[in-house]
Amino acid sequence: MKRHQSLYPLSHDHHHALVRALNLDKAGAGGEQAGLLEPAPQFAGFWKSDLQRHFAQEEQILLPLLAKYKAADAAEIRETLEQHSAIARLAGELDEKLALHEKMIEASALTNLAESLRRHIRYEEGELFPAIETSVPEEELWLMNMRLSDR
Repeated sequence: MKRHQSLYPLSHDHHHALVRALNLDKAGAGGEQAGLLEPAPQFAGFWKSDLQRHFAQEEQILLPLLAKYKAADAAEIRETLEQHSAIARLAGELDEKLALHEKMIEASALTNLAESLRRHIRYEEGELFPAIETSVPEEELWLMNMRLSDR
C-alpha cells in the first residue's frame, strides 16, 4: 500500500514496534522464565523512550487533525484511543512487575502485549492512515509532518 509521505515517520515507528512485538512473541513462545527476562525490560525501555512519544504524537497531532476534517467522534479516533489505552495498560502492568523485581513474568503477558501491538499497527496502517489520507488536505498533511518532525 502506498502511504502518503507525510505519514512516513509514524509508519517508520510502526516498523520498530513490530520488531519489538516479534521479540516478545519469540520470548513468550519459548516459555522459559530465563528467556523472558531480557525482552521484557527491553520492551519496557522501548515503551518509555519511544512508544509513549509515538502515541502522544498521534493523540495530540494526528487525531485532532482527523477530527477537524471528519468528526471528533469518528470511529477511527475512538478505536485508536481505545487501543492506545489497552496497550498502555498492558505495558504498565509489565513495568510494574519489573519495578517490583518480580522474577516470574508470564509468557502469556508478553504474547498478549505483542498481539495487541501488532493488531493496533495493522489497524492504524489499514484504517486510520487511509482515513487521514482521504480526509485531510495535502497542505495540512505536510504541516502535520512538520509538527511530527519537531517532536
